[in-house]
Amino acid sequence: MSISHTHTETARELGAFERTIDLYMRRNPVQFSLVAEIDRKASERTLARALRSVQARHPLLRVSVDRRTPRARYRWAEGPVRVETAAEGTPWQAVVAGEQTRPIAPEPGPLMRAVLVPAEAGSVIVLTFAHQITDGTGGVRVVADLVAALDCDEEGGEPTPEGDVPPSQETLLRALDTATPAVGPPRDELMDAPGELTPFSGRVPHVSALALQRGPTARLVHRCRTEGVSVHAALCAAACTVFHRVGRTRVRVLSPIDLRRAAGLPDAVANRFAGARTTSEASQAGDFWELARHHHRALEHQRAPQALKTGSEALAQQPPATPEEAEAMMTVVTAADIQITNLGVVEMPAHGRTRLTALWGPAQTTQLRGEHVLGVATVGGRLRMTELTHDPMAVLLPDMATVLAQGCGEPCSPSP
Repeated sequence: MSISHTHTETARELGAFERTIDLYMRRNPVQFSLVAEIDRKASERTLARALRSVQARHPLLRVSVDRRTPRARYRWAEGPVRVETAAEGTPWQAVVAGEQTRPIAPEPGPLMRAVLVPAEAGSVIVLTFAHQITDGTGGVRVVADLVAALDCDEEGGEPTPEGDVPPSQETLLRALDTATPAVGPPRDELMDAPGELTPFSGRVPHVSALALQRGPTARLVHRCRTEGVSVHAALCAAACTVFHRVGRTRVRVLSPIDLRRAAGLPDAVANRFAGARTTSEASQAGDFWELARHHHRALEHQRAPQALKTGSEALAQQPPATPEEAEAMMTVVTAADIQITNLGVVEMPAHGRTRLTALWGPAQTTQLRGEHVLGVATVGGRLRMTELTHDPMAVLLPDMATVLAQGCGEPCSPSP
């Protein structure tokens, strides 16, 4: 926030996608946490000072959402990011679960908060973001800048805020020069069977976490390259295989697509994503890599820039106008047996006194009945999975790891 800004000034109106999220969030809180483990002991004061520096770099970390106008708008917020300190040794899973029970109010802002958990040999920092302002990839950018800021934590004046609020993704996609899309597979009407909302009650979700060792992670990456599929497609196939084994005949997977990579949108701490869904039948569960190719092909069609631009234009032309309309839309387009957000390989600066040793998340719930929300990130050569649900299935993460390991067990020639 520049010196001339006040809390009454408008930063900009929310775009159609941001407004849809905000309307949905009137009754259904959607906020996600990223858990950063660092190899340095940080005090609450040091963390707060570093967060002020990060806020200065990213405008949407300095706003509130004003819902009093016909079209919601971002307004500049005066306050710093709220920082709390948990008792030393508190499991981060308990912190993440608690964060899902405390909605982040749209005002007075800012729309993120932090919890510091002192650890025996370092610190754990849980950052929680309201989904109106950013997505998981934007959150990773905040983590990276925070780690850098912790290396420059000497006392000094307040940092000078930078830049204007990033434009909405509709604005950026509208200017995208795209070719005519290839014809995708026919629409599957069963894909759009709506989900069911559960009224938000502050119920604590169940949190599961599992990390693959470096060896299995490296073997998975290598085998995916050999088979011509993404690691994400393999994760989709593994999740579907586990669900089929416990009796699900049909499984839907929701995969957020990062528009920075898929459509070349500029990086920013902002929402830059679209949803894609893939499905599998129990009859496909017998051949793991063929199932992974099935998901890979379906995702490739949906992440084509023209398909993304067309979907964005459709929402911009007819966005929901009420919370009820947003809920009706979201329960159709996001209904799935499992949501998998894969942040990919997270690279952090190697220099400096502070090193990120692990990253977990994104961790969130969306109030859809029966949901399993899985966040995946790879740091230091280890793939980590974090799942939140109100309907725990104890075998999900261990069995996914087993399915992936079995798929990578014996080398073989890639299938045609």
